[in-house]
Amino acid sequence: MPRPAKSDVQLVGDKSAARAIAAARADFNAALESRALKAIATHLVEDVVLVPGDEAQLITGREAQLEAWSSIFSQMPDVSYVRTPGRIEVCEDSHLAAETGRWKGGWSSEGFAIRYMGRYFAKWRCVDGVWQIEAETFVTMKRSGGAS
Repeated sequence: MPRPAKSDVQLVGDKSAARAIAAARADFNAALESRALKAIATHLVEDVVLVPGDEAQLITGREAQLEAWSSIFSQMPDVSYVRTPGRIEVCEDSHLAAETGRWKGGWSSEGFAIRYMGRYFAKWRCVDGVWQIEAETFVTMKRSGGAS
């Protein structure tokens, strides 16, 4: 799935920091696409929290999230997830930032193409000069595919 053009993202606050977060998001999307668990890990704080968009359980911690991604990648070889930021806002002290946007996910199962999409919110924290994801919350707005 294509990455958004930089001009598509509204940057608020420290523009340099917001651009660094946009670049980190693009890198995170690329890591998901290539199934690069080590690269995914570099973008997550140790106690990161992920709130899935559906009935799936809360995932707390970098290791738990990496285990979840590993399981997803092995069970659904064609899975793809992309987060597309619409707005990145850096707080006044430049240590926290909020990212909002749209996400898409897709895979095939038993001959059906499954597609999910929705909205997300990410909380970023600058740790030793590097922006990392501290929390992500997803809301599934639309589903398609699969058996009825």
